[in-house]
Amino acid sequence: MNDMLDEQIRAALEQVCDPCSIAAHAPLSIIDMGLIQGWLVDGRGNLVVRMCLTSPSCTMSPNMVKAAEELLSAIPGLTSARVEVDAKAFWTPDRMTEKGRDILDMRRQTSLTKAEVVPQQWRGRTP
Repeated sequence: MNDMLDEQIRAALEQVCDPCSIAAHAPLSIIDMGLIQGWLVDGRGNLVVRMCLTSPSCTMSPNMVKAAEELLSAIPGLTSARVEVDAKAFWTPDRMTEKGRDILDMRRQTSLTKAEVVPQQWRGRTP
């Protein structure tokens, strides 16, 4: 696969955010979440992307797949684009990119500051 096509694929996938990260006010792309396991383009320009989910019961996965396929289909040189969810793959936070971890950590720190919440604050209290 040529480097330019590879970068276009990555850029398209970076535009698709994990819906739960959006709900948590820390939007992370499916790349930064570590949901993309890899992709392959055959000699005819057919792209297949392998993806895992943060939870096997994720009800938003069809939306992420559709968004990714629409963006990928617009890339010149690709004949087709298909995203396959690998139900056997187990996601852990270790799969996240460093950028994803930094964004999430920054959001957590901001949230703690705004809410003035002390983690595990109940431990120091007596009834």
